Order: sequence, then structure tokens, then C-alpha cells
Amino acid sequence: MQKMRDEISRRTIARMAIYYNTLKKMLAEGETTCPSTQIGQRTGISSSIIRKDLSCFGEFGTKGVGYRIDFLLQWIGQILGYTTVWNTVVVGMGMPLLTLNYQSFLPPGFCIAAVLDMNEQNYGVLLPELGLPIESLQNLENVVFEKKISIGLVAVPPEKAQTVTDRLVVAGVIGIANFTQAQVRVPDNISLTQINAGSMMSQLSYDLAHPVAALRSIV
Repeated sequence: MQKMRDEISRRTIARMAIYYNTLKKMLAEGETTCPSTQIGQRTGISSSIIRKDLSCFGEFGTKGVGYRIDFLLQWIGQILGYTTVWNTVVVGMGMPLLTLNYQSFLPPGFCIAAVLDMNEQNYGVLLPELGLPIESLQNLENVVFEKKISIGLVAVPPEKAQTVTDRLVVAGVIGIANFTQAQVRVPDNISLTQINAGSMMSQLSYDLAHPVAALRSIV
């Protein structure tokens, strides 16, 4: 499994999430089967890349018919871990915690079970979208243990990112999503995703400035 995971690019996984959302919408619209060309029309991704991505995980389609949407949707959900419930803690500071509905952009399976804030003025404030009060960062270890937290979302000031990450790892999380500008380090047994908006926008500006490179970058 580790070898297979290492061989699958992050771009492939990102596109699989796009396919999942597209297929979910198609199923809700009453469609039952579709060829890769139809998925491509909805996503802007070429059918050859779609077939290549899916072939990384097995054979799903029928020649001349295409894919059974319900079956493919279920399999992609399993591949992406959407069928497992991942209790998640958000660790941040100040107004972003009060204004962002983190649950709205997380994929299926991610369940925000706690929100911790470095700003003591926000302690006890209820986040209505989540139905959770903001708790103190001092409670991090107890929260991870008591609520069986698997994943930590780190949205603290950059200079605090490594310290918070280290505490989450020691407390027992198995995955970290780092939303700060700082690069953090984790042990080899911990999954880490660095979510840097600046880098993402830089990729967009580069692709716009170099359209040929943009076409190659989707592979």
C-alpha cells in the first residue's frame, strides 16, 4: 500500500476528488452511466487523463458503455478515504475561526470535533455552523484524547506552526494539514499536507504566463 501511495501523484489525487464531486452531481441529476468524455466535458480534464488516473487503481469501465456512476462514485470514495470518519481539530487564532465554516470545504468523512484558539478572548464563543464552542489551546492534548482526534488543521501564526504541530503529533494525531506560510516537519509515520495559498496562486500565475506549461502541468 505504501509503494502504491508513493507512486500516485498528488495531482492525480486532486483530480480524483474532482471526479468524485462531478459524479455525485451527475448521479443526483439522474444519470446512471457515463463515458470518460462526458466527465471531461464537465471538468475540463481530457478523457485520456481521466482514464489514466482511474487505471492507477483498477479497471472500472466497460468498453462501449463507460462507467457505472454509482459504482465508480463508491470506489473513488473508498480510494480517497471518504468512507472513514476522521475526527478533526482546527487549531487557529482570532477572526478566521469566527468567520470560516471549515466543515463546508472539507471532503466527506472529515468531522470537525473541536476548535481551539490561541486568543483567549474567543474562548466559549459558539460557532453556529459547527455547533461547537471555541476552546483553549491549553486543552489540546485532552481534546485529542477525549474526542479521538485523527487529524489536525493548523491555522496559527507561522512562528507558532511547528510548536502546535509537535503538540498535535505527541497528542496522537495521524495527519496534519498546515494552512500557514511556515513549512513544518513531522515524523515519517505522520501524513502531512502543506496548504499554501501563495504557492497555489503562484502556480496559477505561472500557468497563465506559460500556457503550454499549463497544459503539461495537469498530468
